[in-house]
Amino acid sequence: MICIEVCSKLHIEMKLNYFIIAGEASGDLHASHLMHEMKIVSPNIAFSGIGGEMMSKEGLQSIVNIDKMAIMGFWEVLKNFRFLKRVEQQVLDSIKTNKFDAVILIDYPGFNLRIAKKIKKLKPQIKIFYYISPQIWAWKENRIDTIKKYIDKMIVIFEFEKKWYEKRGLNVDFVGHPFIDIYNNFDKRQALLDLGLSTEKKYLTLFPGSRKQEIENHLPYMLQAIQNDFFNDFEILLGQATTLGGDIAKKYHTHGIKVIKDSPEMALAAADFAWVGSGTSTLESVLLNTPIILVYKTSSLSWYLMQKMVKVKFAGMPNIIMNQPIIPELLQKKLTAENLIIETKRFFNDKRYQMKMESAYENIKNALGSSGASKRAAEIIVNEG
Repeated sequence: MICIEVCSKLHIEMKLNYFIIAGEASGDLHASHLMHEMKIVSPNIAFSGIGGEMMSKEGLQSIVNIDKMAIMGFWEVLKNFRFLKRVEQQVLDSIKTNKFDAVILIDYPGFNLRIAKKIKKLKPQIKIFYYISPQIWAWKENRIDTIKKYIDKMIVIFEFEKKWYEKRGLNVDFVGHPFIDIYNNFDKRQALLDLGLSTEKKYLTLFPGSRKQEIENHLPYMLQAIQNDFFNDFEILLGQATTLGGDIAKKYHTHGIKVIKDSPEMALAAADFAWVGSGTSTLESVLLNTPIILVYKTSSLSWYLMQKMVKVKFAGMPNIIMNQPIIPELLQKKLTAENLIIETKRFFNDKRYQMKMESAYENIKNALGSSGASKRAAEIIVNEG
């Protein structure tokens, strides 16, 4: 306790400088909350690196716009190889010419683990923290060797991850899930009012993803499915991630659909049901008490390689946490307009199924830990960096 107080006083007086990297919308969200808490621990602090709009609002001097970094899948990464190499060089040039107290990596493992290795070779003394662990317990477990060599501390958000890393001899802290703080006080009725929507209507939210390729792979099936008469009684919302440039409504035929761009999570909060691209939005939906169907489709090559490497039975974190199919998963060829309609009808026509999902949601929330995750992570980084 005394050490923390003394360290905090010293940090207030010292100018601290951090390099932080997030490569997609969820990372931008988590990093922005981390940065906010770090500034409370040490007000005299500066951030450089890669991030999005939310991180910029917290003071990030970004060298690359995050919307160009949201690339997923083997083939997709290959197509953008030259761009990613240029970004790597920009990062290394910044690390070389500036004095940073530590580097903070947020998820985004393909890029972040490569750059961690190069940063350590360039400046072996610099400390590297990894917040929001890559899911190497699910696939690409060989990445553990890179983490052991080049990451000084893992800061994880699931308790089972702490046990997994400790078993393999890594320096790791469990802080809980930051979504607990973010979505603890969300209210469906208030979300509807904030969006200017009627509280008397039913809403279906389309949440195809935060990457351009996810929109291209998921949204057409969603738009086809809502043509079914079953959805005549629903108002349709479309959540557009803040990292997506432009207006996806202009590219796709979304007449009659309300597009939520500034706060896309509000589209999830307001929904009676949602179709959600695989990723952190599935957990957001749990905390917002919104029943969902998970969707995921990628290139044939990427899917083939993933099938060879993945070690877990499910794609969605809610199902992984519970180790059972709590939410339906429509993956690759199973993602069709017809299956979206069938699974949605199943939910609304089966009260027992609704109650089972509702009960499972409460169990998932209990497994995510207590509030204060971003604050605990911030204290670890500032005091140990």
